[in-house]
Amino acid sequence: MSADDGDPLWNAFVDAMLGFGHADERRSRFGDKPALFVASREIAHLEAPGAVDLRITSAGWTRAKSRYAGDPAVHRDPSRRDWIEIQLGSRADLGRLRDLLAIAMAANA
Repeated sequence: MSADDGDPLWNAFVDAMLGFGHADERRSRFGDKPALFVASREIAHLEAPGAVDLRITSAGWTRAKSRYAGDPAVHRDPSRRDWIEIQLGSRADLGRLRDLLAIAMAANA
């Protein structure tokens, strides 16, 4: 599913997430788009080119918010308790968000 989805930043995101634990890539429950699952739980999906919805859980966000709430690539809508949106402009964003991705993977394991 990766290369033909046309978003190299999604592919880089998937690679980064797989560095923190096992996940399977398949189609999202929320539409015809690629997603990552841990067991039966969808933990991320591509929303648009460079835009990833990431399930961090409320407990995970509590751990991450002091460091990432002000990051311009991270958007959290309080009405979406367990999800945040990440806007990736380049692979460098993934390096800066590395700890956030690790927190999200751990929160969903």
